[in-house]
Amino acid sequence: MLSRYIIALALSALFILGGCKGAPTPPPQAKSLPAWINAPLPSDNSKFMYGMAIASDRESAIKAALSDMVAKLGTTIESSFESNEEVRGGFVNSSVKNQIKSGVSKISINNYEVIKSYRVSYREFAVMLQSDKTKFINGLKQNLEMQKKEISQKYDSLKDLDALSRYNAKKELSLKASELLSNILIISELDKSFDKKESLDFIEVKQKEFLKEAKGLRFFVSGDAKSSKFANIIKNYLAQNGFNVVSSKDAIEIKIKTNENINQHASMQIAVLTLDIGVYDKNRRIGGKSIILKERYSGSKESVYKNASIHLEQDIKSQGISEAIGINLVENH
Repeated sequence: MLSRYIIALALSALFILGGCKGAPTPPPQAKSLPAWINAPLPSDNSKFMYGMAIASDRESAIKAALSDMVAKLGTTIESSFESNEEVRGGFVNSSVKNQIKSGVSKISINNYEVIKSYRVSYREFAVMLQSDKTKFINGLKQNLEMQKKEISQKYDSLKDLDALSRYNAKKELSLKASELLSNILIISELDKSFDKKESLDFIEVKQKEFLKEAKGLRFFVSGDAKSSKFANIIKNYLAQNGFNVVSSKDAIEIKIKTNENINQHASMQIAVLTLDIGVYDKNRRIGGKSIILKERYSGSKESVYKNASIHLEQDIKSQGISEAIGINLVENH
């Protein structure tokens, strides 16, 4: 009787163990994502700006979220500009839109905080950023004022320069002033209390100062009897590029003197023309260059000078007039 009991007990144990071994293992439950990853991003408000992104790692996600923050800012500013006649009135629409895009792309947001982060998978990381809007705006304002001060100081230092140097410097500074427009529009969009008129007036004043300088910049090109073709090439190039060419010596004077030398080389003769070019502002030499032009000589000096003038014109067009004749002139483009 006892043996039967022992056998039955052993069989029951084997049955139980066999049943446990064969029971299926339940699949692991998928990890649910935090609600903020799929929820709409919080709207920017008077205190904060937000950005969110998913990338391969935390650092890449932060960079992408900052780009997202800047991209939203750019879209808002461009939209505001489209409907703002006050701003558009003094500037060319397409040009300003390009400046806005360029200016926004250069924005660096440093005062941010990672308020939420989550590893979605081994290849994905999500972050949400928050940036203090007041600190960001104050940083933009300080940068704007610093750039305006720098431009003004450079303008004030130009008084004793020659006419060409003043023209070049004011052209560059006028362009720098114009580039401030995107910063002004960004600040005025973020801070409705910001008075943009003073800064817009600053740009306009600098543009007018350059235009006045450009209007007063004139060129008088002269040469000896052998230099007329070369003088005409220089005159035409300057005129075609929007510079004033006059017949009065009360201007930047470009003087040309030509020397010729014909050499015998085996069966071929070579004409060597040396152009001594001087550039003067009120008898003060401010530039110039000695140019050597070698041409084949077949008995006709007229042909030599014609070919040499063609080659000078080609050099000016390919190199620019500054490099070709030694004049420090920022050309119009």
